[in-house]
Amino acid sequence: MEKIARLWIKGVPAVAIVLATAAFVVVVGLGSIYLTSAGDSPEVPGAGDMVMAVSSESLPDYVMAANLNTQMAYRFAADRPDVMRWMVCYCGCGEHSGHKSALNCFVKDGGNQFDAHGADCEMCVNIALDAQEMTGEGHSLRDIRAFIDGKYGAIGGGTDTPLPPA
Repeated sequence: MEKIARLWIKGVPAVAIVLATAAFVVVVGLGSIYLTSAGDSPEVPGAGDMVMAVSSESLPDYVMAANLNTQMAYRFAADRPDVMRWMVCYCGCGEHSGHKSALNCFVKDGGNQFDAHGADCEMCVNIALDAQEMTGEGHSLRDIRAFIDGKYGAIGGGTDTPLPPA
């Protein structure tokens, strides 16, 4: 009788408490996954490109024929759209090419094909390489964006790229 009494906590079977706790953990976990993925909204530059059809392992011939810095910039853009989508490009491509962020200099909206623009633009490549270096150093998206804006902002018109989330 003593063993049976231990399986009840304040009139509730211990199994029910364990199951309720497990259900709560599952619901909270699924909710956090949903909220994390809900960041792809239409007002975010390059929304929907987080599932990239392009790959840094399948760079086009014009990128492979370019210098190492250009190849590294394309690889970073393909591998880290979550960083590049928040970076402004200051080469003027927002006006002449309709780009919404520095990501679009390398990958077209939708993420299903590369854009050749970045292969011929040293500024685009430098922005990507700066973002890559700072990402590797562990800087936040806001810090990287502030650095990019400070370094290149006075050079030319920037893309209409909102600030990254805090």
